[in-house]
Amino acid sequence: MIPFFRRIRRNILSEGKTGKYIKYALGEIFLVVVGILIALQINTWNNNRINSYKEHEYLMGIKNDLENQIAALNGRLQIFDVIIDKGESIISDFTTKGNLTAIDSINTKLSYMMYALHYPEAQTTFNELSATGQINLIREKALRLKIISYYQLSEDTKSNVSSNVAAVFYDRIFPIVQSSVIVHFEDFGFITEKVSKERLTEKLLPAFQAILDDPHKEFEIINAVSLRVLETNTNKGHLQIAKGNAEALLADIESELSH
Repeated sequence: MIPFFRRIRRNILSEGKTGKYIKYALGEIFLVVVGILIALQINTWNNNRINSYKEHEYLMGIKNDLENQIAALNGRLQIFDVIIDKGESIISDFTTKGNLTAIDSINTKLSYMMYALHYPEAQTTFNELSATGQINLIREKALRLKIISYYQLSEDTKSNVSSNVAAVFYDRIFPIVQSSVIVHFEDFGFITEKVSKERLTEKLLPAFQAILDDPHKEFEIINAVSLRVLETNTNKGHLQIAKGNAEALLADIESELSH
């Protein structure tokens, strides 16, 4: 193409037609400018297409993260309900029967008080967006702000739950309950053929009953169980709010993806 234009210029100049050359030169400049504008437009279109694809992939990633987190939150909330139910059952039975050893399945119920549940995180995609500085790929400003706000609140919830687990559960509840139960693998979801639950219970039952019959230990256990019910209810509230926020954001993202 360039040699072609050069030949035209040479021909015009050889003819000595200055006016015609100026017109040609202006036309050539015009064509070059148009070509540059078209190239820029194509480049812009291509970049927009790439960014739109990335945006879709990131939104899909956040959507999957939220779905996984909601599933994990539901699982924890179900376990929280069991812990609360077992704890309230222990306290209720104690008030009516007068002692811990008279409570049915007391060891199993106390074992439930030893479950530690942390806040479930699922923010791989958001972490990537933050680390790479590509959060602005999400073009809808309102949605972008909602995503940022959600994960900020999620960090706050994680901090609150972790603080309760560390300062209340592990410091005040777990040591008392752990020293007051016969730990069976089956009660925590582990199956073994090497250890007989019945034989282990038989060996430790006298010491176990002596602990439960000790008035001082009895006082500590009931308070620990009551505190566990309170701690679990508190964290359950945090998780219920987090679940509601996650479901709201998920709905917004699904709406954006459907456009």
